[in-house]
Amino acid sequence: MRMDTALTTTGRAVLFAHWPVADDQLRPHLPDGLELDRYDGSAWASVLAFEVTAARPRALPAGLWPTGTFGEVNLRTYVRHDDRPGVYFLSLDAGTRVGAAALHSAMGMPCYVAATSVDIRRSNDGIESVAFRSRRSQPGQPAATFAADYGPAGAAGPVEPGSLAEFCIERRRWFTDASQPSPYLARAGPGLRVGEIDRDPWQVAPATAAVSENSLGRPLGVDLSGEPTVHYSPGFESAVTTRR
Repeated sequence: MRMDTALTTTGRAVLFAHWPVADDQLRPHLPDGLELDRYDGSAWASVLAFEVTAARPRALPAGLWPTGTFGEVNLRTYVRHDDRPGVYFLSLDAGTRVGAAALHSAMGMPCYVAATSVDIRRSNDGIESVAFRSRRSQPGQPAATFAADYGPAGAAGPVEPGSLAEFCIERRRWFTDASQPSPYLARAGPGLRVGEIDRDPWQVAPATAAVSENSLGRPLGVDLSGEPTVHYSPGFESAVTTRR
């Protein structure tokens, strides 16, 4: 069985924001075969906001992929399939029209075009603070915005075993609904496709974050009100792979 790389991504200045969410708000969005995973007795949804510095789906020739940086924000929840943990993406907003279309067609993700900005303030020690803004701009799609000012509040290191950070962050498998076209992902069963993520373990720091706008869950009926639990990562390099 060979391994194919379907998508490579490099990103920096990552905010993780996590909310406990009622099962009945998330379950209707899951394909058959997936069940909600829980931490501390609750299902969870997370927003990840970051700047993409390099990315390319294998489906898209290198000359067609945007060469500049852009902001990306995704909303995801945590699932199990055959008792193995994974991630299910509820939405992904990207600040590139070509990139959003390519991710949708190659990865089967629910991707949308957004107007994004990522203002990074640096100090001698690296990134000090980030002002992230995203406003969905794709015609015919429900409005969704996310705005946050955030930064690290300590040194980055591996996630603590058994922690919420480990539950939400250290996952290496993700699923899509097989009704979405995705020729580069393997079938995980009736109605499901699966991809695996090849990367080093996340380096994660405590974070400070002020979320001023967040309507990503509103079109889906997912309540993301209240103060989230937040983490920060300086960056990552990853490859989505599939077994054939």
